Amino acid sequence: MFLETPVSISFSGSGFMATYQLGVAQCFLNYAPWILKNAPCVFGASAGSLVAAMLHFAKQVKAFRFGPLNPSINVFHWLEQLLRKYLSEDDHKLACGRLAVAMTSLEDGKNIITTEYHSKEDIVQVSLVNTGKSCRIFTSAPYCHHLTILLPYWLWFQYYVDGGFTGMVPAHSQCPTLTVCPFSGDMDICPADAPCLFEMVVSGTTLKANGANCGRVINALYPTTLESLEEAYDRGYKDAIHFLLRNGESGACKTMIIKRIVFQT
Repeated sequence: MFLETPVSISFSGSGFMATYQLGVAQCFLNYAPWILKNAPCVFGASAGSLVAAMLHFAKQVKAFRFGPLNPSINVFHWLEQLLRKYLSEDDHKLACGRLAVAMTSLEDGKNIITTEYHSKEDIVQVSLVNTGKSCRIFTSAPYCHHLTILLPYWLWFQYYVDGGFTGMVPAHSQCPTLTVCPFSGDMDICPADAPCLFEMVVSGTTLKANGANCGRVINALYPTTLESLEEAYDRGYKDAIHFLLRNGESGACKTMIIKRIVFQT
């Protein structure tokens, strides 16, 4: 189904571990570009060209104590600059109706998915909702002179926060959706960890409660090494290849993918 009929694609919330999803997207571009081209809707954002920028930012983060939790680190400003640099003025025309970004409304706590964009600025602003605008608060505590808190984002006459709070893997129930996540669990493409006795539900998504996933969560929030992010990209690329080979329903489709892999490696 996933290889021979159009399906939507959902990239889960993942922090710095988004390199895993970028690896999946790059694999699709190389070996099965029709999956991305024919997808009625893509939930989240993906671009292989952002991997280098993400790794560069992670390197800068490592220079600060507490990494991205340090008040001196402004992820919000970094992403805003990145989006304005890489998005063209008419990208909203391509994104309209196909790029679906999840946000959480503070008014009623509901998960809102937007697919309508009237300008490049709309894409930038919607993406920034999921970054988390921060504010530094100074305290009198002896061991904690300041705290960094996330602020809601004012957009279209409402306050919003990260869509991951109410839906880690956004999707529409009306259409079949291929789900991609850097944490092992109940997704179509994810790390294939060994069977686990315990599971946990995070924002409506079932994940395995194991040591490997704990390590991935840490790297998503505060990458321990740059190599871990590069390894996540490679893992996503390989997991996507395995998915393509497993889900080739017809012999012709599977043969086409194998030929692409052989000739491009």
